[in-house]
Amino acid sequence: MTIRSSRFTPEVLITAPRRSSAVPNTSGTYALYTVSSYSLESHTETIETRVLSLKTGLSVLFSDDANNKEPTWLLENQIIWLRRREDATEIWIGNVGPAEAKNPYLVGTIPAPIFNLKIKRLQNQSVAVVFSGKARPGGELHTPPIGINPGSTAREYETSMVRFWNTYWTEFRNSIFYTTLQKSAHGNTYRFSAKGLVNALKGSGLESPFPDAGSGECKAFDISATGILLLALDPDVNQALHFNAALYYVPLSDFEENPAPSPRRIRIPNYNGSIASAVFSQDGKAAALLITPRADDRYASNEVVVIGDLANFQDVISLNIMRNDQKPWDLSPESIKWCNDCTELYVTAEHEARTKLFKISFVFSSKFVVDALATELTFDGAVCDFHPLTNAHMERRVLVNKTTLVDHSIFSLLDSVSGSNSIISSLSKGGVKLGLNTSQVSQFHYKGAQDHRVHAWMVKPSFFQPNKSYPLALFIHGGPRGSWADKWDTHWNPAVFAEQGYVVICPNPTGSIGFGHEFSAAVKGEWGGKAYTDIVKCVEHIELNFGFVDMDRACCLGASYGGYMINWIAGQPLAQRFRTLVVHDGVWSLGAMYASDISAAVRYDFFGQLWENPAQWEKHDPCRYIGNWTTPMLVIHSSKDFRCNINQGLAAYNICQQRGIRCRFLNFPDEPHVVLGHENSLHWHRTVLGWINEFTGVQDGVMLRPPVSEPRSGAM
Repeated sequence: MTIRSSRFTPEVLITAPRRSSAVPNTSGTYALYTVSSYSLESHTETIETRVLSLKTGLSVLFSDDANNKEPTWLLENQIIWLRRREDATEIWIGNVGPAEAKNPYLVGTIPAPIFNLKIKRLQNQSVAVVFSGKARPGGELHTPPIGINPGSTAREYETSMVRFWNTYWTEFRNSIFYTTLQKSAHGNTYRFSAKGLVNALKGSGLESPFPDAGSGECKAFDISATGILLLALDPDVNQALHFNAALYYVPLSDFEENPAPSPRRIRIPNYNGSIASAVFSQDGKAAALLITPRADDRYASNEVVVIGDLANFQDVISLNIMRNDQKPWDLSPESIKWCNDCTELYVTAEHEARTKLFKISFVFSSKFVVDALATELTFDGAVCDFHPLTNAHMERRVLVNKTTLVDHSIFSLLDSVSGSNSIISSLSKGGVKLGLNTSQVSQFHYKGAQDHRVHAWMVKPSFFQPNKSYPLALFIHGGPRGSWADKWDTHWNPAVFAEQGYVVICPNPTGSIGFGHEFSAAVKGEWGGKAYTDIVKCVEHIELNFGFVDMDRACCLGASYGGYMINWIAGQPLAQRFRTLVVHDGVWSLGAMYASDISAAVRYDFFGQLWENPAQWEKHDPCRYIGNWTTPMLVIHSSKDFRCNINQGLAAYNICQQRGIRCRFLNFPDEPHVVLGHENSLHWHRTVLGWINEFTGVQDGVMLRPPVSEPRSGAM
């Protein structure tokens, strides 16, 4: 029996179980994943490690210890995982099966926090173990001091970045360490090699993994029996101007070399852009990577390059990917993996507001540019991870992990030859357990700026009746190189707003990805131009075509670049169409973006630096139009947002106050560019929904509460 939530509320969103990706074992019989759940009553999070039968779709509990992290298959029925302690990390191994057969045991303890565990079985029956951790300037693994007064808290910089995402840089940088597990004398257990840990980057001056400019998450490395492939900030590029990733290869024969061989820089002919991902083939002899052609073009699409002979850097080809109709593929791949026999690649790419899985077929050639064929394997939802089902040489089945706008975790089995796709497990049963259904979601297209075709999603309430009218909630996505996709989101979830009684419209205006490179790049110099016009045209299209949308009760919301657009709209005629505006971590002044952790990126959008092309910056600067602001505004800005500095939000709030505009300021002192904490997320939703409900007249929904930090009447 499926238990259905009566209504999809913020509380349901926050407490709903969240599954990680499922990873199959080598025979494809079981898959390993974690699932976390948060209790608003006890204010605690539970984390389970579970094993899923890929035949029956049923799962069993392996561990409910919340300190267990990053479980990984070691053998066919054996798991290795990290267990976090305050000042150290333990590595454990256990068997899949009944409780009495698990036999978990401690392999050893690393005296520091470690992350990104990767393992590889070697030919001598030992196991390569690779992970990342903080390194001291001398290369040793860094153990953060606990309870020690550091004396001065000063920070000083001359050449490096000051901070990134939500963290200030320090002298302790990320590095990659390796060792091996060796079989014990009786052959039933593993122990760490007596040769100890080796820092693969010691003395190189490189840092890896390093944070991704878009998400703040660390770019990963890859390992094989032949060594380590890693990405590091390019030492030849001024990172104040270009946040560029370079590719390095550390060749290893047994993962016991000490010191490690010097990392080899891999340069691709005719490319000087940033590398987004690099992966080994299954035999470790070849590599595939995603790379942009030029460092000075932030709107360039990733391209696929293959190195057939990595050890000798030979057989390097660049794939000219075509569709089945022989037209250019014109998409930007986001992730990449090899098929088991190394004759094809799998990639994901945003396409028409969905993150799809594609198969890339190619043949090695003496030419540098080689034609390749992209075959679409999935057609809806957002693929977030995928794995060949088994390690068999000719395996063509793929375990796919994806989400949709109403389903927060789907595991399915895809045959990349026949195209058949069967669901193994849906966490919400197609949304039903959350009180949602697929009929709530639809899409439409309309003519935007210069009559180009613009895509938009519509999410209606589950209780929608076409003869009634509903207020509009218009969402503006971040980026500007972003999109609203058929994808689950715990931060900006359209269904939560729809269940309050809104028709939620999510347009993908100029700058959105997945609609071709030209459409994405057209936002350059057009932040408040074509992109804004697309939003105006969207509102006009809604009014003309959807009679069930009450345009007299409309609100508009956006975050990051979407927050920029809200501040821009506030000074433009379109603002008069909305009862209220909501800006989350937005941009009030373009010049103030020089305080951003990616300040150099903004200059691409305005054809040079502020002092080089001031007219272009001023043309689309929201602060020039604050004299037009009249619309009530909810301003949200977190203190640890280093992408868009908190002064941006404070300025918008202060302007509203001084102009006599109804406004509220919501701040989270411990959150970055997105709100991650469960309790903070609940407060965010209650404030946002309460605010827009008050202005749009929604009665049967969240009610606005008094601001928590303001003195109550009579308290002073």
